[in-house]
Amino acid sequence: MGVLLAWAVEIGLITWRDLTGKDPTHVINGFPLPADYLATFLVFGTLGLVPKDSPGSKAATLAAWAFVIATYVNALPTALNPSAPAKAGASTAGTTPATPTSSSTVTPTGG
Repeated sequence: MGVLLAWAVEIGLITWRDLTGKDPTHVINGFPLPADYLATFLVFGTLGLVPKDSPGSKAATLAAWAFVIATYVNALPTALNPSAPAKAGASTAGTTPATPTSSSTVTPTGG
């Protein structure tokens, strides 16, 4: 029951994250891509294969909830999660490109 509940919470977090636009790597607004759901199915399905009465079931449940916590932390605003990457497609207006410092830089010439 622990892995199944963690998977349900993970699906909810992924859906919420993409619908609200909080995924830094998701450039398409709206519902998550099917690959996002497939990845959770594979990861949590593998964790669910651990027999319930084995000693490894607690470790599988702990790992499942660790994935949920990681997804939640990744969906936090940048102010609370400064290590989050910048949103893909974010505007870089006002920045100047770096100038080459090497004198051996080859530049194309018209001919």
